[in-house]
Amino acid sequence: MNLVQTLILSIVEGITEFLPISSTGHLVLAAKLMGIVQTEFVKSFEIAIQLGAILAVVWLYRRTLVKDWETWKRMLAGFLPTGILGLIFYRVIKNFLLGNEAVTLWALFIGGLVLIG
Repeated sequence: MNLVQTLILSIVEGITEFLPISSTGHLVLAAKLMGIVQTEFVKSFEIAIQLGAILAVVWLYRRTLVKDWETWKRMLAGFLPTGILGLIFYRVIKNFLLGNEAVTLWALFIGGLVLIG
């Protein structure tokens, strides 16, 4: 991965993290379109830039997160079912869904239709 590819992936992550779309899906597609091989370094890089984007969102909403317990309740209500299902179906998700471009494209397409409708 070179500097230009790094900058492009960082821009894709930065823009898509604040939008109601899959930043991870767009990151995977951008890497695939640029022909970046999914090495352990690339995977670690993608995790690191996603962490940076998430921390930017936390910083932006820091006052709300400190003062509003209702927001915490809503985040937990959204996270807990997903986290539990992720733990239960970890092997299936890892073997069949992660890194699968067809799954990524369909998920983005269906998600886009839901947002439009």
